[in-house]
Amino acid sequence: MDSPDYDAETVALMGRVCDDAWQELQTKVFFPSLNDARDVRHLIALRVVTAVSDGERNPERLMSIALNAIDT
Repeated sequence: MDSPDYDAETVALMGRVCDDAWQELQTKVFFPSLNDARDVRHLIALRVVTAVSDGERNPERLMSIALNAIDT
């Protein structure tokens, strides 16, 4: 499967959203182990990449998607 090509602006957007979501989650959620934290960061990234691949570019909606990653 080919990976999609993203322009520099889109890559930067995804990075900012993932970083911002992670910082916000750390203020609200206790992660008992490094593995738990890694798993959540990975899930955040997957959700953001999936949303961007589906065409989403709105930073607020991407942030909401990222923050809801641990609700499921």
